[in-house]
Amino acid sequence: MEQQRSGIPAFQARGEVAFELVHATEAAALTCAGFLGKGDPDRVSEAAGDAMRGALARSGLTGTVVLSPRHQTHLPHDMVITGGDRKVDLGVYPVEGASQVARGHINAVSLLVAVEPGGFARLPAVSQVEKFVAGPGARGAIDLDDSVADNLRRIAFARDVRVQDLTVAILERPRHQELIAEVAGAGARIRILEEGDFASAVMAALPGTGIDAAIGIGDLHATLIAACAVRCLGGEFLVRLMPRNDEEKSLVGDAASHVYGLAELAPATDIEVAITGVTGGPLLPGISFGSGFAETQSLVLSSRHATVRRLTTRHHAAGEPR
Repeated sequence: MEQQRSGIPAFQARGEVAFELVHATEAAALTCAGFLGKGDPDRVSEAAGDAMRGALARSGLTGTVVLSPRHQTHLPHDMVITGGDRKVDLGVYPVEGASQVARGHINAVSLLVAVEPGGFARLPAVSQVEKFVAGPGARGAIDLDDSVADNLRRIAFARDVRVQDLTVAILERPRHQELIAEVAGAGARIRILEEGDFASAVMAALPGTGIDAAIGIGDLHATLIAACAVRCLGGEFLVRLMPRNDEEKSLVGDAASHVYGLAELAPATDIEVAITGVTGGPLLPGISFGSGFAETQSLVLSSRHATVRRLTTRHHAAGEPR
């Protein structure tokens, strides 16, 4: 009661929730890693979802799934996972890049975001958004109403580098061909990713990944989940809704031209994020295996505690520590 009166949400009263979340992302990552290169993305998604749900059920959390990207059927929207007396809203992605795992490719991750109940942004329910993400050094340098070239010039100026020194992540989609040409015309390098709405945004906000910006059209739920991580990292994130049909246009209404900033995309008081690498890439190394153990690499983020932790965990087979 003392903590509730002081304004601290109840789920924070017993420590950082992100450490509960990382057990679930590690479980999902370890499970789907067993399907690496075996050509069955549906089985990868199903196994990761089952593992994450089981780990959450054993945690101290009771969570309602509020955000789950399209095609994420194994932990669907509005599912309630009962694990304890701390209540949170969840953004879930047991494995982003199931097809990457199935084909033995890089950049697959497992991720979870928790906020206080009601803490996620409530945007009109469109399928896709236009997004532009950059790191802390570029805060205030982006304007979605300006050209890509002008935005890249301002990012370069803010960071005291040349546009030619920047690397921009863009998903490999037919709709991005013109965008890729614009970035190339501006002189920046381009990293083409097969998958990774979430991962590309976090790479752009996290120092040391070699990615300076992430741009393109992406899934709304994945974008809102990514915005939570970018807020913890202190980056910049701008979004504009992209209604695709008359039904979505009616939902958007006057917000069609509105540009959402990070405060609107990730408004929660407390944001806790866990990300575990599966197949490795610029964001996180993948799972490595040894004699009787597997080792995972994770990022654990907290907005309230203003922390970014890199966590290496060695998982021994039962009774086999060495």
